[in-house]
Amino acid sequence: MERWGLGYDVLKEINPGLIYAKISGYGNEGLERYTKKTAFDIIIQAEAAILDALGLKEGPPKLPIADYSAGHVAAIGISQALYYREKTGKGQFLDISMHDIMFAINMRAQAREFMPMAIKLDLGVKFLPIYNQYHTRDGLIAMTTLTERQFKRLCENVLQKPELVKDPRFDNPIKRFNHVDLLDDIIEKWMKSHTTQEAIKLLEAQRIPCGKSLSMYEVHNHPNLKARGMLCDQFDFSEYGVQKATIPNRLIRFSETPGEVLAPGPKFGQHNEEIYCDFLKYPKEKLKEWKRNKII
Repeated sequence: MERWGLGYDVLKEINPGLIYAKISGYGNEGLERYTKKTAFDIIIQAEAAILDALGLKEGPPKLPIADYSAGHVAAIGISQALYYREKTGKGQFLDISMHDIMFAINMRAQAREFMPMAIKLDLGVKFLPIYNQYHTRDGLIAMTTLTERQFKRLCENVLQKPELVKDPRFDNPIKRFNHVDLLDDIIEKWMKSHTTQEAIKLLEAQRIPCGKSLSMYEVHNHPNLKARGMLCDQFDFSEYGVQKATIPNRLIRFSETPGEVLAPGPKFGQHNEEIYCDFLKYPKEKLKEWKRNKII
């Protein structure tokens, strides 16, 4: 945008109330070799140690976390800037670095400094005791007990092993930290004696946080996503050779302005006439001229 003469420094002279958000790989300020560096999601996840924290020692990331997080943070920042402008009349420039965001959410990297136990032990992907996926007779369950009450209920009422609560290896969270694998073995043995449905029913009866670990093909059938209307599959994608496609519904539910998804993403240039002619008041002949000259 700066090369086109449309950077913030130019535009704020025209409109001091302008709110201008810029998302980049490494930020607008910082070391020049990074601020001018080309970056995509995979590069940012690697340089923020996200791939390492997730145990991905080879291959690409499974999800574009950096891309999506940057968009969400930008939306929050713009909302804050709008509120500030409402109070002061002043606009501002938002410098959003994908690298900054990924470092901020990489709690595993930060824990290496403020948790001595994390420095001492190389736990791989097992970062907390009883914070894991466990195999049942017919599937996989994600489960955790992060409070003492949850651990007590798990041992006494679910596993039927009340002696674990007073076991000197497990009687406080730090000790359990030292015996992650042993606890996981005990829990998995219990899990494998039950079906997924049976195990979840028993765990939920004791208010133990748990859930069935779903595949990418199963998640579209999640009953609560259906109940909340989160699954939009009413749009026709047949022209792209797709019989059925599901896209997510609105992420935030406002009580006064709930909103709705009325259409899938627009086609390239679909709203050109609406924007240039109806909104900006250019004649249609001008629009045709721009198309002929490949300006748009």
